[in-house]
Amino acid sequence: MGTIINAAAIVVASFLGVFFKKGLPEKMQKAVMVSLGLGLTALSLGWFLQDFFIVNSSGITTQYDLLVIISLVVGVLIGEWIDIDHRLNTWAENFEKKHNLPPLARGFIAATMIFCVGAMAIVGSIKDGLSGDITTLLIKSALDFVTAMILASVLGIGVAFSAISVLIYQGSITLLAMIGGDLLSAEIIQTMSMVGNILLIAIGINFMELKRIKVANMLPALLIPVLYFVIMSFF
Repeated sequence: MGTIINAAAIVVASFLGVFFKKGLPEKMQKAVMVSLGLGLTALSLGWFLQDFFIVNSSGITTQYDLLVIISLVVGVLIGEWIDIDHRLNTWAENFEKKHNLPPLARGFIAATMIFCVGAMAIVGSIKDGLSGDITTLLIKSALDFVTAMILASVLGIGVAFSAISVLIYQGSITLLAMIGGDLLSAEIIQTMSMVGNILLIAIGINFMELKRIKVANMLPALLIPVLYFVIMSFF
């Protein structure tokens, strides 16, 4: 239920954003994207550090350092080999041509990355599947509503199509949590969230146009912590 509410919020906000886009000059559109990128980077870095640092009586220590690095490196190698970024762009562009739609590839991909790879998408979907608690997803829906409206005001109607990605991605996680929730340890959830927040930082960098990062090709990194802890459970 939480995922359905989340997807609906994105669609509604996207249409509102497209409506306001008509009166937004290009200069203001670029300023909005830079501001969104800066805010997204700052928030994601804070969420990552919250999981990364441990404060105890002996001082401040870190956790999962090597696993996060390995996840990113192995994940991007897999992603580059498959070339997820190119496949997503090609699919979106073909969809545009087939249905005679306005350009939607950039908005669809950018919004999909933001709404799907963050910690709240993972943790909220798992909570929904394990106990039916949709509180986290409701909070995410409110945040996504604002983000989708801003994105759509700059990138257009493609943002609305990211609701499909949210339904599939978060819905799958919720379903898996319902079926095999016992396998999802706190360590798996935490490390997936850490990797997801690093991907969000990369998206923020893209929005600020500091460097072009193919974030879609980094998506397999989210699965590496799961594989690691599943393998370690046999030893």
